[in-house]
Amino acid sequence: MKLLAIVLFILLILPCYSEVLNYDNIYVTYHGSDGKIASELGRQLAADIGDFQKQTGHYPELKTQIIIAKDHAEYQSFVESSGGIQEFSQAIFRRSTNTIYIRNPKDNLRFNQLNKILLHEYIHSFVFHYFRNAPLWFHEGMAVYFSNDFGSNRELGLARDYLFGNTRPLSQMRTNYPRNRIEWESFYAKSALAVRYLYQNKKEQFYRMWDLAEENHSFNSVFLRSIKYTALDFSLFFEEYCASHFRSEIILALSGMIWLLFPLLFIIGYLRRQHKIRQKLAAMEAEEMEQEAELIEIYENGVDEED
Repeated sequence: MKLLAIVLFILLILPCYSEVLNYDNIYVTYHGSDGKIASELGRQLAADIGDFQKQTGHYPELKTQIIIAKDHAEYQSFVESSGGIQEFSQAIFRRSTNTIYIRNPKDNLRFNQLNKILLHEYIHSFVFHYFRNAPLWFHEGMAVYFSNDFGSNRELGLARDYLFGNTRPLSQMRTNYPRNRIEWESFYAKSALAVRYLYQNKKEQFYRMWDLAEENHSFNSVFLRSIKYTALDFSLFFEEYCASHFRSEIILALSGMIWLLFPLLFIIGYLRRQHKIRQKLAAMEAEEMEQEAELIEIYENGVDEED
């Protein structure tokens, strides 16, 4: 009887278990019918993580679990157990277990964005691995910039919001997202711009930051030793950088508009020239007719005199 009970238990429970795929340190858990999706996502994420780690020059062995929800209801249970609404509606990251829960792609209209979102969430795990207290702007800046989610349209939108005073300094982006979700886009974009500045303009210091983080996991201490700014001083400096950077962006944008308008200006100039030419031709024709009329009159008067 006991053996029969165990067999029945296994037969009842086994269908509830999911399959697991392993790609290096990436473990993808899925339900049986989602094997192909899990395989594609896992392989692509492993490749994307490899590219990202090359950019930072560090290769931590982070065992990351990805769980593909069976359906919308299961995903919602993941969201609720993680504390409610998350920054991305398609995936959530649980730091305590280093697990990324994602919506089932069959319940997801933006399947092409999933790989980018998975890399975004992995980068959060990467930053947590090195720093115990990295500010939110650094977390989001790393995730957005290195997942290639900071394009020209996003930067132009940030320039617009900055000019209208709808952005916050980095010093106010340390621990919380804006209450108004409309401001979140600027929050992500400004964070990404800050990380891009560090990566492109202070590349050696940026690499050194991760080296130092292996010994000291305090973000403020490492940031000061590597970048040579306190977090507050960098926030002040970055506001000045944004002002000059966006002025340049506006000038470039206006220059681009001029080039876009050039064909129209050319057509307008061409039409004006054609109009002037027609006016000149009409004037010349009128003058010729007037001269011809004078000659005819002279000729006729001369003939009358001879008669």
